[in-house]
Amino acid sequence: MIFIYIILFFIVFSYILKKLIPYILRYILKKNFEKFTKRAGQNNPFHKPPKKEEKKKEQVGEYIDYEEID
Repeated sequence: MIFIYIILFFIVFSYILKKLIPYILRYILKKNFEKFTKRAGQNNPFHKPPKKEEKKKEQVGEYIDYEEID
């Protein structure tokens, strides 16, 4: 009799698991995607965090390009 209960348990468990797998996978993939985008934003070499206090450089003079004379 216990053998029948074990088999019945596995059948019911597999049925419930088949119904829940899409939701579980969707949750896991969503969490992993959020982690990936968070890490990608932090490690991006082109992304510069905004500076709060940015000092303006004073213009000292004009730049003069000197050419070499042979």
